[in-house]
Amino acid sequence: MEIAQQYRFDTFAAGESSRLAFAACNAVAENGESHGNPLVLIGGTGLGKTHLLHSTANALHSKKGDLKIICATALEFYEEYAKNAQQIKENPSLMEEMATRFRNADVLIIDDLQNIERKFESQHELLQIFNILLLASKPIIVASQVPISSIESLDESLRSRLTGGLSIQISAPTLADRLAILQKKFDMIGLKVSEGVLQFLAEKTGGSTVHDLEGIRNTIGFKVKQINKNADLEMASEVLEEHFSNTHRSLSMEAIIKKVAVHYGISLEVLKQKGRGSKESVLTRQVAMYFMRSELNKSYEHIGKYFNRDHSTALYACKLVEKKMKNEMPFNLEVKRIKKNLYE
Repeated sequence: MEIAQQYRFDTFAAGESSRLAFAACNAVAENGESHGNPLVLIGGTGLGKTHLLHSTANALHSKKGDLKIICATALEFYEEYAKNAQQIKENPSLMEEMATRFRNADVLIIDDLQNIERKFESQHELLQIFNILLLASKPIIVASQVPISSIESLDESLRSRLTGGLSIQISAPTLADRLAILQKKFDMIGLKVSEGVLQFLAEKTGGSTVHDLEGIRNTIGFKVKQINKNADLEMASEVLEEHFSNTHRSLSMEAIIKKVAVHYGISLEVLKQKGRGSKESVLTRQVAMYFMRSELNKSYEHIGKYFNRDHSTALYACKLVEKKMKNEMPFNLEVKRIKKNLYE
């Protein structure tokens, strides 16, 4: 993954929900180290994790251009490893070259750790890279949409390494955060918006991500230019209605199964295979079925067929998840977090 040049600290609207993450990444950029190594950022889609990762890389490059900074997603790391493993007979040096490149990094940044593949060999190599860099006091920054403890596909040794550093949770922006973010976003495109409109937008976007706020800003900015009229409450209301109706309308069975699978670290192929499968895959499938029923109102027959099962399996899954939510508060909160992520 290339370092995205457009991300900088001065364009990041840090609020109470992201203040600690911003400070920790800024410390790495300023001093080359953090208060805990590795630094792990936890937060859902669209909350600014990737912005902070790339901002850190860009700030380090601007201070010292010859730093060896590697920025990759967990999936990119696995795909490169797997590709090299397949070609090892034709070119034995590929695997060694990859290992050397990562182990000699001055800074290692891994995004989307929740997508890490359940493959021992690639995770073992990543663990060795972590060990070497940590011993050399080289900064490692990792971002994940879910807590490290929730990534079922993660090797326990690698999990132990990650939880031994500094973990920071980035939550959804508060009202004050949303107000500050919107103001900064409008300032960045040179558009003046009244305090009343800003307040209205901030109040009506509770639970939204930074990506939501940016999309709303972009739409208002476009409409203002098209009709040559200042943004008012009527325009703001129309934009919000359009934005959120389009977001919710995009939800599909495929989107649900992908989001739930990522949360539990289970592959899509496993979820659709015939047979019961592991305890983790069964729960993942049941939660996906529950959302297909509750969010899309699909029939039990349709849901069962989607997973190569009959309607009674889908009915049982939905009832089980509902019962489990009533009786187990941690599970209830987990399902609510997944539901929120479905629309992000």
